[in-house]
Amino acid sequence: MSTSRIALGLVVGLLLGSAPALAPALAQEKTIVVASTTSTQDSGLFGYILPLFKAKTGIDVKVVAQGTGQALDTARRGDADVVFVHAKAQEDKFVADGFGVKRFDVMYNDFVVIGPKSDPAGIKGSKDVVAASRPSPGRRARSCRAATSRVRTRPS
Repeated sequence: MSTSRIALGLVVGLLLGSAPALAPALAQEKTIVVASTTSTQDSGLFGYILPLFKAKTGIDVKVVAQGTGQALDTARRGDADVVFVHAKAQEDKFVADGFGVKRFDVMYNDFVVIGPKSDPAGIKGSKDVVAASRPSPGRRARSCRAATSRVRTRPS
């Protein structure tokens, strides 16, 4: 099973698993608010999982996309039911201070270097994306561009 399917399963499970705990608050209203980072919103994840969540629970989800600090502040004020952020130390403090119930690892960045099959940069099998993106003696310099958790190499 691919890591993206595992991560997706965790997110769907997290949202679906949260539904019973949210039931008392939803007796009058069938909406929850998720305070999230803009990168999670921009990833398309919510566009994929929220229709599944709504079909399973009947609960609408409003996503408020903002920076990590702002998302945590939104939840501290009681204006969010679920928080998706990426700053483990801040998340742990948020829970320790009594603002959250439990922290789950949901996603991670996976950097992939893509290039021609002939591997003119000589980086095939490298586990260090930063080193793979730097020119080294004896190999032709490559320009690298980062795009939403991916690093691609291409000829100059």
